[in-house]
Amino acid sequence: MGSMLILDRVHFDHMTGADRALQIEVVGLFRMQVERWSAAMASAGGWREAVHTLKGSARGIGLSALAAACEAAETAKDSEAGLADVRTALNEALGALEQFAAEAP
Repeated sequence: MGSMLILDRVHFDHMTGADRALQIEVVGLFRMQVERWSAAMASAGGWREAVHTLKGSARGIGLSALAAACEAAETAKDSEAGLADVRTALNEALGALEQFAAEAP
């Protein structure tokens, strides 16, 4: 993903009013949705919609690299390669969110 931020904390603070409790709740909601998105990405018929939805959610909370990977996958000629990049970016995003949630308030 190059030098793109995995988690843009300034954006996340802006979108949540820097409310730590709200941020932790948003992180939890995002994690809960990942299982559903992952299952949909594994299906031949639903992966584009799942990637599109994931892109919007990622942008909303400042997961810029994940959003970029999703956008690239939406238009990729090789859907398997695009989805592999999305999965990699998603794992990185989950790691960044885990680190964020573990930090002291």
